[in-house]
Amino acid sequence: MNILKLFYVSKRNYELFAQAVSICGIVCMLFLSTLTIKAQNDDTKIIEDLKNKPRRGFAYFSMGSGNPQGEFQSNIGSGGFGLAFGGGYSFEKLFSDNNIPVNFSVVPGLDIGYCALTRNKQFALYSPKYNSWVYTNAVVPINLFTRFQFDIKHWVFPYAELSAGLNVYSATTDGEYDARVKKEDGTWVTETRTDEIYSDRTVFTNYGIATGIMIKIVENITLPNSASSILLDIKARYLYGSPTDYKKVKDVDKYGTTIYEQFTNAGTDMLFVHMGIAFRF
Repeated sequence: MNILKLFYVSKRNYELFAQAVSICGIVCMLFLSTLTIKAQNDDTKIIEDLKNKPRRGFAYFSMGSGNPQGEFQSNIGSGGFGLAFGGGYSFEKLFSDNNIPVNFSVVPGLDIGYCALTRNKQFALYSPKYNSWVYTNAVVPINLFTRFQFDIKHWVFPYAELSAGLNVYSATTDGEYDARVKKEDGTWVTETRTDEIYSDRTVFTNYGIATGIMIKIVENITLPNSASSILLDIKARYLYGSPTDYKKVKDVDKYGTTIYEQFTNAGTDMLFVHMGIAFRF
């Protein structure tokens, strides 16, 4: 009887111990679940706060076309491929509440571009050194701007700009030739190189207006405190250039002499239409 009683007591203790372990396990699971839910809620709140966090810096790179306007178009031609890059800093928004659907900020910045207005290449039949002549008429606009930018729910950013700066206009002729070059491994290769045969550069001032829109396509959130975004940027800018003297390379004769046309006190207005990628951080 004592043995049976001892066995019954031991079995009863084991059942109680198992129940206690089960209850402790359930309590621990509930506690861990609560901690997980709290952590998730905390992360969600941090992410939302980071999404609404003001982003001061921005940079962009875009490609498109540069098109002379008015008298400049009559003199130079219809224009060609262009690209631009730049950036700026966003001041405090008009409304301090970042959760409102529409906000507004002022963004000063710098924009640098390049546009090959005309570019032609022809064989150098009578040159003992050069294989071909390449003549280019191009412009490099360098502008300071002030952007007036709206923020619609942190996704869409329409804006308008006022700008002022310089245009560096160049008319150049290059001679292309083949050169034998010895590489580091001792092998010889043929590379195409260029010499500048003729150049004429003119710097003139400009002021302009622009309008565009940025649309967010990617949001980058890195806990605990980093946020940035990538946006599609579409912009049109009209630059009113000051009248100036400049030349246009028209041709290169068979002996390599540059043939150009001179314009005096002529118009220099340009229209740029670009699309690219912008970064806010």
